[in-house]
Amino acid sequence: MPKKTLVLLAALLLATGAWTAQAQETLPSLVASYDDLADVILSVRSMEANLVRTVLAGHYNAAEAYFQNGLFDAAAAQMALFANEGDNAVGGVRKRLLEGGHHYNAEGEEQGAFEPGYVLVDRKAKKAALDASAALRQAGRDEERQQAWDAFAAVAAPLLEPKPMM
Repeated sequence: MPKKTLVLLAALLLATGAWTAQAQETLPSLVASYDDLADVILSVRSMEANLVRTVLAGHYNAAEAYFQNGLFDAAAAQMALFANEGDNAVGGVRKRLLEGGHHYNAEGEEQGAFEPGYVLVDRKAKKAALDASAALRQAGRDEERQQAWDAFAAVAAPLLEPKPMM
């Protein structure tokens, strides 16, 4: 929720006297409102993950279609976009969120498991998907191409599993 909205909400509560409590107790209606706000914040986090999952599915589906039609360079390019959780336009959104202080995987970033701003694709999955993309580009035989695709599909499958929203 934008800072301006939170400041406005706090000012409204103070102006209406809703903040006044009795005997060291926060008003139940204020607690209920805060609880509702927590639900909204947490659902936005879940929606972000599902949105990124949809971005990944788009690149996976495109890669699969190109692969099946023998357009291996195009498939490899889509595999790389999957590994990067989207193209430069998506990267720009990710950068904007980071500049605003939003780190979906802050703990994972601190541990080095995730690149800053990444939501689903950790460093290990990214490397495996990029390796599969490179292997597909370099493959000269159908067997090598299939091995590269199978390696990519194995990385992609768990990331594409739908997750319920909170």
